Amino acid sequence: RELRQAAAQGEPPSCRGLAMGSFEHVTPEGFRVDGRRLHEPRCIRCAVGAAAIGGGSVGVGLGGGLEADGCAIFELGGTKAVAYVYGPMEMRRGMQQHDRATLSCSLSTASFGTAVRLGGGGTRGRDRQSTERSLWIQQTFEHAILLEQYPRSQIRLYVQLLQSDGGGVAAAINAATLALADAGIPMRDTVSACTAGMLGRRAAVDLSRDEEMAGGAQVTMATLAGARKVSLLEVESKVPEGMFAPLYETALTGCDAIALQMKACLLEHATQSFSLRMSLRSGQKS
Repeated sequence: RELRQAAAQGEPPSCRGLAMGSFEHVTPEGFRVDGRRLHEPRCIRCAVGAAAIGGGSVGVGLGGGLEADGCAIFELGGTKAVAYVYGPMEMRRGMQQHDRATLSCSLSTASFGTAVRLGGGGTRGRDRQSTERSLWIQQTFEHAILLEQYPRSQIRLYVQLLQSDGGGVAAAINAATLALADAGIPMRDTVSACTAGMLGRRAAVDLSRDEEMAGGAQVTMATLAGARKVSLLEVESKVPEGMFAPLYETALTGCDAIALQMKACLLEHATQSFSLRMSLRSGQKS
């Protein structure tokens, strides 16, 4: 009754006094537990460049104090991902591809990053899941990056989930896109990613951790934003008959919304970088 009264007044519903599993995730008025409607993604925050994320000499996986060529952080509600790009750089002979660059990707989750252990199968299960999802990201960007412009070289991409509250792979892909742009790596289009899932009989965009745990069908989608071309589509659990189309369209719409935010972030970063360079040049002339 509290939820219905809040919805009738046009206010987000409160979750006070409700235990998980004892209520539906969507009210009859169309509000979700966190106050969003079905088509609304969570709050998006992103930053590009070493200064914006608090230093670029910190690497995930390379060590040795090697400074990243590009870095970015992407937050989607309570999920936070940071990405680092190294390269293009020289690759060891015998491992080179003569006509294109080699892309490698590593996705990890900080030990403090989630209250729910992913995979549920101990260390081996989590490692297997991390390897599988790293491959998803690598294949997504192999189709997006113009690798043929850097023959006999390598590009390394490291992404870490600092907080995981649903949509971790999508946040990792979005962070990687921003970091690649910061590194000046040419891509065919902006890659944006989002999740969608079934809450009852209705499709909802950008599921939170609690919504993912509800057990409904879920998809993770990545697209080339300008062409709206799907580059990744992973389906978890069986989709009810007749519900794949609305689930697909919901995820696609979510990717569009996130891409707009990412482009605005990149534009702001480029504007600030250009202003800084102009200021430095003016100072040198004077």
